[in-house]
Amino acid sequence: MKLFMTSSPGGSVCVDGRCVTASFDCANGFLKEFRNACKGETDCLILSSDPENTRMGDEMRDFFVDAFEKSGMSVARVDVCDKRDPGLVNQLCCYGLLILAGGHVPTQNAFFRQIGLREKIHRYAGVVLGISAGTMNCAEVVYAQPEEPGEAVNPCYVRYMQGLGLTHVNVLPHFQNVNGLRLDGLRVMEDICLPDSRVRPFYGLPDGSWLYREQGHTRLYGEAWLLEAGTCVKICENGESRVVEEER
Repeated sequence: MKLFMTSSPGGSVCVDGRCVTASFDCANGFLKEFRNACKGETDCLILSSDPENTRMGDEMRDFFVDAFEKSGMSVARVDVCDKRDPGLVNQLCCYGLLILAGGHVPTQNAFFRQIGLREKIHRYAGVVLGISAGTMNCAEVVYAQPEEPGEAVNPCYVRYMQGLGLTHVNVLPHFQNVNGLRLDGLRVMEDICLPDSRVRPFYGLPDGSWLYREQGHTRLYGEAWLLEAGTCVKICENGESRVVEEER
């Protein structure tokens, strides 16, 4: 398996205040490496973050079809695994590329457990692209930071859950938005991120940065921060890379 873990792979730009489809992000060499990994024509399966939201699934499919074309990538078909056809998870080997969509981490995690993705994906030998929540759910133990109103102050909200077990790395995506952000009256960085880093370390990953894992070796590309034991330290810059995980 070739695993790409992103905050966002790009694929859209703002033109006159309107988002339009574009090629995937070239920052830190992502598009080049992603295109090389998906050599030749392939089929793609998107695994939804919200299986009930079929309209979102259709919009994602249309978006990726366009983004692949603009990125110079050849994709024969793009299917969506949501409530309409959860059985597609039993045909993973028929797809050269799996996309773990972005969205709400606990909702996606519950869907992945429902369809038994953890057991099936470990037999998969193709390319996997994690996006935001999809990247977070790749971990053995997922850190699901509160993100929706009410979650940060809900004593029943579960922040740690079993994931797909593809990596031991925890990621907090869209890290460029964290400073100054507030949720449920709390400062996201000072009152949520840093205290939670005392439980498990995680990497703050802004859009444009990404991780690549193959054969037990995970390398980080682009700027990123390590949050650990209540501290936040920048560990990598744009244009740089470093190993963050070796096979145990």
